[in-house]
Amino acid sequence: MGLMRCILPRRNKSKPPPPPPSPSPSPSSTSPATPTLAAETPTKQLERVFNKFDSNGDGRISSSELAAIFRCLGHPPTDEELEIMMGEADFNGDGYISLEEFLDLNTNKVDAKAALEDLRHAFSVFDMDRNGSISVDELNKVLRSIGEGATMAQCKKMIDGVDQDGDGFISFEEFKDMMMGPSFTPASIDRVE
Repeated sequence: MGLMRCILPRRNKSKPPPPPPSPSPSPSSTSPATPTLAAETPTKQLERVFNKFDSNGDGRISSSELAAIFRCLGHPPTDEELEIMMGEADFNGDGYISLEEFLDLNTNKVDAKAALEDLRHAFSVFDMDRNGSISVDELNKVLRSIGEGATMAQCKKMIDGVDQDGDGFISFEEFKDMMMGPSFTPASIDRVE
């Protein structure tokens, strides 16, 4: 399931996970009322995603929480897909995905070809009408489906912050630039296409 790999990419389970990252300060320009993922550090962005999955706030993602997010996004996983995703993500085998496992899976040795495929799949979740761009309305619908209370004005502001050509939409190239950011691991992703 490509969407899961976008959030929890495949990794080699033979090495132990790295120590948890040190906390990074929150950007002073970020207002809690306005989601501004582009202004956050990559670790903070991943923590926000983790917290969306961890709906009961116990510090770990269960298979039922994982399934619930995918159902909200319109991609209900089968039991087999859920088992595979949990198996790939749960490094210590306790049946849950911890924040450390989540961060490790999203920051270490992501294959460039797989990362590009995952970005395309993630883009397709937002591009609901399949026209090759993400509109303000589509962004708002997806954010609402996962419990983000972003207004249309806030969604427009988010799109304006990513929209490089000024057409009012996010193309795949703009989405890729936003998602990769300065700390994206696979430096060769532009050569994979």
